[in-house]
Amino acid sequence: MVTGEQIKELAHAIWEQEGRPEGRDVEYHFRAKKTLEEQEASRVIQLAPTAPLVELAPPPPIVLLAPMPSKRRRQARRKKK
Repeated sequence: MVTGEQIKELAHAIWEQEGRPEGRDVEYHFRAKKTLEEQEASRVIQLAPTAPLVELAPPPPIVLLAPMPSKRRRQARRKKK
């Protein structure tokens, strides 16, 4: 988590690098905060454990079954025989 002290230190460093202009303290604060949060987010992503690769077995084959004939059709077939 980014602390206020970290933001203050970075904002001050940026301010000094850019020649100490007056009246832009809020801009430097938000630039520093954004920079630190982006750095922290990228660190979290890099530190996140990766799942081991697992080879999955292929799924079983799909068997399509013909629909059962209706009761009337079964009775009609019996009468024909």
